Amino acid sequence: MKKLWIVILFLILGAVGFIYFSPMFEKNPPDIKIYTNGFTNLKNPIKIEIKDDTGIKSYKIVLVTDNMVEELVNVQEPSLGKDIVLNLKLPKNIKSKKIKIIIEACDVSKWHFFAGNCSKKETVLEVDKTSPDAQVVNNSYAIGRGGSAAVVVKVTDENLKDAYISVNGKYRFKLTPFVKDGYYVALVAWPVWENEFSADLIAVDEAGNKSTEHIPYYWKTKGIYRLKKSTIKISDKFIQNVAKRVIEKMGFDVPDDPVETFKLLNEKIRAICEEKIKNYTSNIYEDKVNGFYLNRFNPLPRSAKRADFGEVRHYIYKNEEISQAIHKGIDLAKIKRAKIYSSNSGKVVANEYIGIYGNTLIIYHRLGLYTLYGHTSEFKVKKGDNVRRGMVIARTGATGAVFGDHLHFGVYVQGIPVQPIEWMDQHWINTNISKVIKDARRTILK
Repeated sequence: MKKLWIVILFLILGAVGFIYFSPMFEKNPPDIKIYTNGFTNLKNPIKIEIKDDTGIKSYKIVLVTDNMVEELVNVQEPSLGKDIVLNLKLPKNIKSKKIKIIIEACDVSKWHFFAGNCSKKETVLEVDKTSPDAQVVNNSYAIGRGGSAAVVVKVTDENLKDAYISVNGKYRFKLTPFVKDGYYVALVAWPVWENEFSADLIAVDEAGNKSTEHIPYYWKTKGIYRLKKSTIKISDKFIQNVAKRVIEKMGFDVPDDPVETFKLLNEKIRAICEEKIKNYTSNIYEDKVNGFYLNRFNPLPRSAKRADFGEVRHYIYKNEEISQAIHKGIDLAKIKRAKIYSSNSGKVVANEYIGIYGNTLIIYHRLGLYTLYGHTSEFKVKKGDNVRRGMVIARTGATGAVFGDHLHFGVYVQGIPVQPIEWMDQHWINTNISKVIKDARRTILK
């Protein structure tokens, strides 16, 4: 009899152990995730994930509003799988300002007397079906290929998430708060490598409502806005004395073939340098502006222009084209080691060797506007310094991938290189930038 009880005891312990440790009786409830920021416009579906180690056998979703309780989903199947992803569509006729979504799910475990493990999750969403109010207050009349323009806008929404200027649906320009709450200002650019230009004010709220307002810029198509082509002959001497030096200084191995050497310099290293410049020139540092005025830029007085912005350069080696590039500044030449001046106040954000551009200085002038000074032989200021108009900031040189001593002068608007000649013209600045912003300020403060 005693042996029988021992056998029974072992059987009981074995059964308990089997129930406790068997995967059939796992004890973890399903994991429910609701991907939401707490808002809904009743248009965009809500992503829901239900996961379980053993599998899900049922789930239901209930909607609770001010005056009703509605079961939106109820699925009862023993083999739904371990992962379920839902894009829940809500009824569009809801009048309540807030709703609650309750999700319940049970797994296929035999735990809890074969009922399985169940979990419940609920979330409260604020209903917002109104798109942001987005208006263009004032903008520059015209913009040309490779050029710049200004715009002042008004954007209001109690749940505003984001507002920006979109160019060609590909380039995003940040807005800076201006004068009063709800008003913003920006400089925008027409990338010189783009054949067409279109700008829109985009505003999006937390619920996903979106407003789009077109900015009516007239296209300039004459004069400096036509891309020029130039042919540059590359010699073995340039490859040996200039290209190899820059490649080695950038930490790359020099190819044996002279064509591959130049292509490494002009394509891969150029791309690295331009990405670094883009990173330096993409930020806006001020929280708010009340106005914007600039003197014309004249970094190298009484100098001669040697190369234009937007030139499509065709590089020829032994009578064959081996590479191309777009020139993203203008070249100014004077005497060797000539003084380079700051034309406006600003802050130095970079002074370092940047490959093909050599010793490069970059200065920030507000509203996402930067000036770049390449190939310098000597820096007179350092990163973090505040510069003022009339200061000597560097001297010209022949550092980087150049044929001789000169200044490469570039202007950037939020990371996009733009036509420097515009910013070297006081009348253009006054008419197309300063007056636009000043007139908008006057309208806003009326």
